[in-house]
Amino acid sequence: REPMLTCLLTLTLALAGRAPVRARPGSGRGTAAVRMDAAAAAAFAADVSIEAWAGRWRVVRLPEDAVSRARVEVSPSDVSWEAFTETVTIARSPESPGIGLVLIEAGEADGLGLVLIEGVAPGSNAAALSVGTFLPGDVIAAAGTPGGPSFSTEGITYDATVGVLSSLDPMAPVVLTLKRLRPRPFITVRLEFPQAEGRDDESVTLYSGMNLRRVMLGSGINLNDPLARRFDAGIGTGDCGGEGCCCTCAVDVLKGVEVLSAQGAQERQMLAKFPRWRLACKTSVVNLVASGEMVVRVSPRGFDGFYGKDERDANGKLQYRGL
Repeated sequence: REPMLTCLLTLTLALAGRAPVRARPGSGRGTAAVRMDAAAAAAFAADVSIEAWAGRWRVVRLPEDAVSRARVEVSPSDVSWEAFTETVTIARSPESPGIGLVLIEAGEADGLGLVLIEGVAPGSNAAALSVGTFLPGDVIAAAGTPGGPSFSTEGITYDATVGVLSSLDPMAPVVLTLKRLRPRPFITVRLEFPQAEGRDDESVTLYSGMNLRRVMLGSGINLNDPLARRFDAGIGTGDCGGEGCCCTCAVDVLKGVEVLSAQGAQERQMLAKFPRWRLACKTSVVNLVASGEMVVRVSPRGFDGFYGKDERDANGKLQYRGL
């Protein structure tokens, strides 16, 4: 751990304005265990290496669009994580102008970098804040001073990050914008199929914002219910392609309806006789605050007991399948 100790001392002194900053964390330093407060430990679990945190971030160049300039962004590397921001102010004084953060450059390429907080220096101004203010794996997205400009540090290299921090008035508090990862809540959807298919239940996972039909089709679940009738034409069957004009993707939600998007007027009209049913093409997860389970019947018309004993389709075929 000698290379890490050298970096820690150099960085701590440099941010106090008492030494030049050229040190960079050495390679082959081994695994650093994350020490988290109770809330973070409950969310992430303990003993996660800094290398694992690095793998959960990615640095991307985003082109200019209608609302934003071209920019660099550090974001989660996969859908199971979400990023949120915290603003932290570190007090400083003439007697103690340092910051006291231990940084590590987890990667650098094409002028971009991923710089993570690995910890705080004991006895430093950063350490004076409450436990959990800084967590291993945090990204410094911006830095500034109260009332002054804020400088983006998102996606820049280690040297550039230290340069920004060192350029701030050492007599003024430091205001940092941190990006932190947390697991995204998800819903596990258990899919039940008509008894006549002789098919075991299957499961798919949805995160907030995901559409039920797209996820199911992507998992190989057939939603073209042969017993459905088109709503727009009034007669006949056929898949409308996710436009909400047929009932071929209708599902029966037995559990978990409260996390789904609200029905539109046409969907309510189409499914008025079946209050638990939803059109999968028009249904997304939107109200998810904690992970949970949903139970859905695929092709609900095909389940035993749905049709009465004398019900027939448009071709005169008897539809009843008894319990």
